[in-house]
Amino acid sequence: MKTILLCAWLTLLLSFGQANGAEAPPFRSWWPIVNLEIEAGGRGFYTFDADEHQDGQSKQRYGFGSGITDWLFLEIEGEYENNSEGSLQFNGYELESRIEFTKTKAFNEKPNPVDVGVLLGFSVPDSGLDPYELESRLLLYKRAGPWRTTGNLIVEHEFGNSESGGLELAYAGQLRYRLNRNVQPGFEAFGRFGELDDLAIGSQQQKFGPGLFGFFEVKNDVALKYEISWLLGLTGPTPSHSLKWLVEFEYRY
Repeated sequence: MKTILLCAWLTLLLSFGQANGAEAPPFRSWWPIVNLEIEAGGRGFYTFDADEHQDGQSKQRYGFGSGITDWLFLEIEGEYENNSEGSLQFNGYELESRIEFTKTKAFNEKPNPVDVGVLLGFSVPDSGLDPYELESRLLLYKRAGPWRTTGNLIVEHEFGNSESGGLELAYAGQLRYRLNRNVQPGFEAFGRFGELDDLAIGSQQQKFGPGLFGFFEVKNDVALKYEISWLLGLTGPTPSHSLKWLVEFEYRY
């Protein structure tokens, strides 16, 4: 069943012909592990730069999701982005599914060499002038002692407006050290490679910087997950600094 869903999605992704790559950088590194839980929360970023055109850029997403099985998670997110007046406005929503291919190991069990999954997303714009978007991510997660590594390879495809382009590649990654469940310092990286037939890393946004991550137990089966990172721009098109944040409540059932 998992393989059938993935093959159907990839066929759809490749069947639209031309598309225009998304402009906003990815700002979450998803892990492939799926649990029977309900999640609700928000995430976003805010940029700082001497150039007024790159300063104050902001995007936020608020979502709700649930584990349908121990390998399938479904979620819906609403997206808000600052407009020309500098205020946030609703930009559209995205339907997402995560599929875990490896079986989750308990904390006291020997971990898998690598946990593997995929994320499949479909974005619907609020304005008819903006494009729709298909997104696929290969999700990788490695647990080795106190170290936790998450990596996403992303393929995006926009369609539905007058602009044209090709499949666009991007990435997201996170490395953290588990001091304890509450405090896990580390680093994050986000960026783009450009369109598949015209890769140009130097002309795309690339971000890297330190972060702090963790979970706080609120009560039995309810936890608060947080992530906060200060990201540095590594290329000319990238804002000099970005503050990235995430807050999410999780209820296991």
